[in-house]
Amino acid sequence: MKKEDYEERKNKNNQEQGKTERCECDIEGILELGNFDKTLLSNLMKGFLKIIILWIITKGRIHGYEIIKKMKEGIDSENDLEFQGPGPNKIYPILHDLEKKGLIKGNWDLQGKRKVKHYEATEKGLNTIEIIRKKPHKNLPPIIKEFWKDLITNPNN
Repeated sequence: MKKEDYEERKNKNNQEQGKTERCECDIEGILELGNFDKTLLSNLMKGFLKIIILWIITKGRIHGYEIIKKMKEGIDSENDLEFQGPGPNKIYPILHDLEKKGLIKGNWDLQGKRKVKHYEATEKGLNTIEIIRKKPHKNLPPIIKEFWKDLITNPNN
């Protein structure tokens, strides 16, 4: 399937479902995947992105553009998926949502002549990350624990 055909079909499906969201990664490397596989991969990344951004913010005070740069650091251009990292149209709505939910707080500062909004985790945000850290290991069936260990934390990936 050509990239243009894939994009056209995806845009048509999104329009039918009332969505305007566009994937931020280069899809050439995943064109060989079936539609179901692409959907699974896309949903997995969308689900983790908010958690990843919150986790980054718990590491220290940071602004949106720094988060974008961090998520692009060390990307290997030879990677099969050619992950480009999320751009501003993904990061900033997530930051606003996290702030609205009280997980982070933002303060405007001058950086040179520009105003930049720096974010830091609130107590609620720190507690959320701590719960996420512990939750996969408590009260789960062994098969889920095995999945988590193999797919998510396996150092060979």
